[in-house]
Amino acid sequence: MHEIVVKVVVPVVVAHAVVLAVMLAVIRKMLLGDTNRAIARVRDVEAEVRKKEEAIRREIEEHEKEFARKKAEAEEALRRQKEEGEKELARARDQVLSEARKEADRIIDQARKNEEKYRKQLAQEMEEKMVEYAMQLFGMVFSEKMDAALNEKFIDELLDALAEVDSSNITVDARSAQFTSSHPLSVGQKERLQKLLAEKFNAQISIDETVRQDLIAGLILKLGGLEIDGSLRNRLQEAAAELKKSVGM
Repeated sequence: MHEIVVKVVVPVVVAHAVVLAVMLAVIRKMLLGDTNRAIARVRDVEAEVRKKEEAIRREIEEHEKEFARKKAEAEEALRRQKEEGEKELARARDQVLSEARKEADRIIDQARKNEEKYRKQLAQEMEEKMVEYAMQLFGMVFSEKMDAALNEKFIDELLDALAEVDSSNITVDARSAQFTSSHPLSVGQKERLQKLLAEKFNAQISIDETVRQDLIAGLILKLGGLEIDGSLRNRLQEAAAELKKSVGM
């Protein structure tokens, strides 16, 4: 009986052991296959991750390089703009200063011109006033007889000067002479004057006489293009002009 049990049980146990061994082998193989496949997948994933990391790293580097390039370009553009702005500011400053200098020069020049103009105007007014005051003084100081005597003296002096004139270089194209005197010419003065003109210019010239009391004394002779001012008024004006020069006006 014992032998029968052994004979029956042993094969069953062996069979179970074989089945178990086969199952264990299959399970082991399955487990190893899954593990290898898992490991392979992990390795693939790791490789893919490394690839992506490398791509991301390269992309980051490219972005950093691009950022650095754009930053450098922006800094360079800003530097150029700053330099150009400074140059433009310098040009504008120079232009403003140049225009300011020109305006200042123009104002100074205009002021000098105005000063010269006013100085000449003042000098002219002073000259006229001096002559006017001298005439008023003459009228208050000299009597009518003294005035007539002075006038005669002036005319005689003018006639004497005319007699000494070298007429060889003077050409007179006129048939009449205009005389402006402070007093009417006497008959003797007219005759002497006509004689002098005939001798000097070899022409019979009629005398047109005009009286101007503001000449004070003496006369003005106009013969064609020849003009001789022998009036006291003219001498006063010349004296006033010389006085202006002496005082630097």
